Amino acid sequence: MPARRAAFTLLEICLTLLIGMVLILLAVPSVAGLFAEQRLHESYTRFEQLTNTARWRSGREQQPYRLVWDRHRIILKAAANATGESGEVESLALSDDESFQLVRTAALVNPAPEEWTFWPDGTCEPVVVSYRGRSGRWQVRFDAFNPRGTFQQSEAL
Repeated sequence: MPARRAAFTLLEICLTLLIGMVLILLAVPSVAGLFAEQRLHESYTRFEQLTNTARWRSGREQQPYRLVWDRHRIILKAAANATGESGEVESLALSDDESFQLVRTAALVNPAPEEWTFWPDGTCEPVVVSYRGRSGRWQVRFDAFNPRGTFQQSEAL
């Protein structure tokens, strides 16, 4: 009687490949979601860096700074000085598929100008900032005394 060799049958090999493909198909959306969340986090980090710069400069230079919303960017400006000049310090460029919306919760006029002021004593006007882009959307509330925002909503696409 010939010796039998230990080997896999064609059916076992096909079944193993099928299970492997199913596992890969289940893992791919999870990996894509991680990349979308990372891009969403980067959008918040860029905005937070601009707000931190505004808060830091207003305290260090003892003058108000403003974040001014423009169509394609958010501009950090020093408040007008004695000569009436207010210079642009830096800006956050926006791509065509992303937008930031500012809601000034304590504004006395409606509609309020899209400007957010940071005062020399370390406080700022309370606002809600919303972001929408191809990676998803988020909404963060900034209080007057808290330098970090509080997420109210975040959704990666």
